[in-house]
Amino acid sequence: MKRNMGRFGLVILALSVILVQGCAELEKLNNRQAITIRDQMTDLEKMRIELDAANKVNKVYEDRAKSDEDVKERLRAELERLASSIGDGAVVRDTAEGPMVQLPETILFDSGLAKLKTKGEVALEKIAKHLMSHPSASVRVDGHTDNDPIVKSKYLWESNHHLSAGRALSVLHYLVNKGHIEKNRIHIAGYGPNRPIASNKNKAGKMQNRRVEFLILSPESS
Repeated sequence: MKRNMGRFGLVILALSVILVQGCAELEKLNNRQAITIRDQMTDLEKMRIELDAANKVNKVYEDRAKSDEDVKERLRAELERLASSIGDGAVVRDTAEGPMVQLPETILFDSGLAKLKTKGEVALEKIAKHLMSHPSASVRVDGHTDNDPIVKSKYLWESNHHLSAGRALSVLHYLVNKGHIEKNRIHIAGYGPNRPIASNKNKAGKMQNRRVEFLILSPESS
């Protein structure tokens, strides 16, 4: 009887030890799980903060892109009104650099020459007024020709590049001397036949290529 009681006591003791150890292991497991959950919550909070920051940056870029687009649309609308007031084939042409006011040769010059015609001066007077109303804007004047060799005015120009540069220079002189635009606001370039906008294989295309273009840029559009 006493022997059986002793064995029963040992069993109870063993079970107690096992139970205590099991509780200790369970507590350790619960602690580890709690730490894991806490770490995951911390990581999630970090991710949320980073996502919020990224969304704010994206919003800034989206707003800036929309603002830039609004500026471009406003500039184009102004140039459309300017080209319309000039008439005689003046148009606005979209380019990678921005919208340009394009004047055909027939408005500004006689064939092969760089002396401004009367109606060319009238057109440039309107461009000068536009620049006067936008005092922070600058303008680049680009001269262009077709690819026909210089013949009649060979005594004046060695090449189409010289002719296109001479025409751009004539425009600059008018804008400065008669339009009262500061010289440092004007830049000129002569591209000759290097930047055609139409085929040089027919008269209609060549007529389009003989042109002067005005790239008008304000600080907010650049």
